[in-house]
Amino acid sequence: MNNFKLSILSLLILIITTSCSSDDDNASQELYSTEDLSIMHNNSSKTWKLEAYFIDYNSKQKSEQNDCLVDDIYTFKPNGIIEIVAGLENCNYGDNEIAEAEYRFYEDEGHLFATMLRGEITNNLVKSTSFSLQLIELTENRMVFASGDKDNYKKSLIFITE
Repeated sequence: MNNFKLSILSLLILIITTSCSSDDDNASQELYSTEDLSIMHNNSSKTWKLEAYFIDYNSKQKSEQNDCLVDDIYTFKPNGIIEIVAGLENCNYGDNEIAEAEYRFYEDEGHLFATMLRGEITNNLVKSTSFSLQLIELTENRMVFASGDKDNYKKSLIFITE
């Protein structure tokens, strides 16, 4: 009887330890330091072009606003400002379009988020949409901001530079 109880207890411990996943399996996005951010803004300013705006990064499904955002020029600065120079294609807002962006770095957590805002001002009425995305990839010539979990990113902005 004791062997039976010991076998059941051993089996239970085995099930519990194998069913628990490690934190590494579910690791979130990369962690960044202040030094890493110099890649983004070159300690002064750095110009980036949007390569694509995906509504679903994994399936590479582009947003309806992809064309109006990819012709804009984005300049990242160390103070959290992202200057946007609008291209010829607007985002359905006509001549009154506003485009703004900023980023926030949470040094203690090592995370960086960019917030994009598009809108229009008509007759003192402001209509706008905005979204925030987390930095998930940063190299000398490519940045990716995305929402969602690792291996299941949804809305994403892919920036490139020369």
